[in-house]
Amino acid sequence: MLDRRSLLTGFGALALGTAARPAWPRPGLDLDNRRDLLTALVKLRGATDPRLVIGYVVGARYAVPEHRIIPMMGFLAATFSQYRRLDDDSFEARALEIGYFTDLASGKLLETWRNPVTGTTVDVPHTRMGPSRIIVTADGLTVPRPSGEAAGLELKHVFLPPVIVGDNVWVTEQINVDGPPAPRPFVYNELTTYQALKSELDDPARASVQTRVQYQSLITYRPWMGFGDTPGHTVARGSGLHVARLDDLPPYYLELTRRRHPDVLKDPLALLAG
Repeated sequence: MLDRRSLLTGFGALALGTAARPAWPRPGLDLDNRRDLLTALVKLRGATDPRLVIGYVVGARYAVPEHRIIPMMGFLAATFSQYRRLDDDSFEARALEIGYFTDLASGKLLETWRNPVTGTTVDVPHTRMGPSRIIVTADGLTVPRPSGEAAGLELKHVFLPPVIVGDNVWVTEQINVDGPPAPRPFVYNELTTYQALKSELDDPARASVQTRVQYQSLITYRPWMGFGDTPGHTVARGSGLHVARLDDLPPYYLELTRRRHPDVLKDPLALLAG
């Protein structure tokens, strides 16, 4: 997603460990139990029933040519997904991702962009990925049949141990992708952290919970960015939410998507089914 797909550290999971976890009354999810953990993960990033799940992130990407970040562009991105349980230990998710790069000053859609490092002006692509089929387990995500740019890439995905402080739960997913070395290496690293309330996760009547999202990534320069042989990489940061309705997406995101991908807003569940 926007040289993206998802996820974060910084909460000291190893330092806090299980010692920071309060003794939760039963009934409730035991996040040391793999099946309870899977239920919590799906509630955080989706839903345990087949409802439409919508999540968005707003952020910016920076160039790092020589150990100093240089602002490049903003981004607006959202994922539309649907989950179904396969068995006690896995869910299937179908996901569609739509994203846009934006001007940092105006916030408006970028059609062309002048690289602040090389001075090269380039056309700016935008993202429509999927629908993709993903398998979710307590160990991480797998993509049974990668397609498009994902074909031929080596994906490693894990969920880091949950961090619990009071009624707050943070779960970070870590993605590492390696591509072919020619013409220049492609490496993609992502950290996305989901935060929600333990009391909401414990509620068996809730198939999904209110989730806040923090996103970071580090990737090599993409060919379209106009860096040529310049050494370095890019980093990104973003924040977002999972929302219940299409109208809860950022207004400018809705405006762009109505203009460029009206089928997504008309019937996203039909697209995911297809």
